Amino acid sequence: MVERVPPFRIRVEHKASSLWAVLFIFLFFIGILFVLFLRSPLSHISKITITGNQILTKQEILQQSGIRLGMSFFGVKTKDVESNLHRVSAVKQITLDKQFPNTIMIKVEEYPVIAYIDDEQALIPLLANGAFLQTYPVTSMLRTMPVMEGWDKEKASFSKLTSQFAHLPASTRSQILTVQPLENKPAYAVLTTRREHKVEVRIDQLAERMKLYPKFLKQPPGTVHLLESVWFTPEH
Repeated sequence: MVERVPPFRIRVEHKASSLWAVLFIFLFFIGILFVLFLRSPLSHISKITITGNQILTKQEILQQSGIRLGMSFFGVKTKDVESNLHRVSAVKQITLDKQFPNTIMIKVEEYPVIAYIDDEQALIPLLANGAFLQTYPVTSMLRTMPVMEGWDKEKASFSKLTSQFAHLPASTRSQILTVQPLENKPAYAVLTTRREHKVEVRIDQLAERMKLYPKFLKQPPGTVHLLESVWFTPEH
C-alpha cells in the first residue's frame, strides 16, 4: 500500500512585535505634536473674561487670580485660582471655566454691600459677611442703604454690631437710615428709620430683636424700645 503523506503546511506566525512597533511610532509622533503644541502660541492664554464683579475691578481680580495673558493654558490650576481669589474679603464664590485651547472665563460672586460706615471723609462699604472695605471708599451715595455713624471701628462692640447687622433680612435693612451708638450706653444702638422711628436695641441682640420691628411700622413717629421689654413711646 502506498502510504498517504499528509500535505506539508507552512505555519505563518504573526509577529506581535510589529504591532507594538506601529503603536510606538504612532505614540511617538503624537508626543512630538503635543510638545510642538505646548511650545506654540496656540497653547498660550489669549483671552480672559471676568463677569459678576461689582465692587472689585477686573484688573484687581485678574492680578489676584495669578493668571495672565500669554501663560500656558495647562499651567492654570483651578484650585490655585480659587484659593487666591478667596483671600479677598469681598469674594463669596468663584467659578473658573477653561475653554480649550486658550480661553479662561472667571465668574465672580461678591458679598453684597449691606450698609456704609461713616468715616468722616468717606463712606466705607460694609459687606454681608461682616467685613468692611477700607480700600473701597465712596464719597457720595444714594440714600438706599443704612449708614453707621459715630462708631469706633477698633472696638469689640462695633465688630458685634457689623456681625449682627449682616444677619438682618434685606426687607428690614431697607427701613433703616442710620445706626448710631446709644448715648452713655456702649452696649446699645439706636436706629433711625424711614418711618421716623428711633429703635433702641442691645447690639448683641440686634438681629433677633429687629424681627419685631415690622409690627411697629404703622405707628406714628416715636421710639421703639426692643429691650428686655418691648414698648413704644410716641413723640410729644
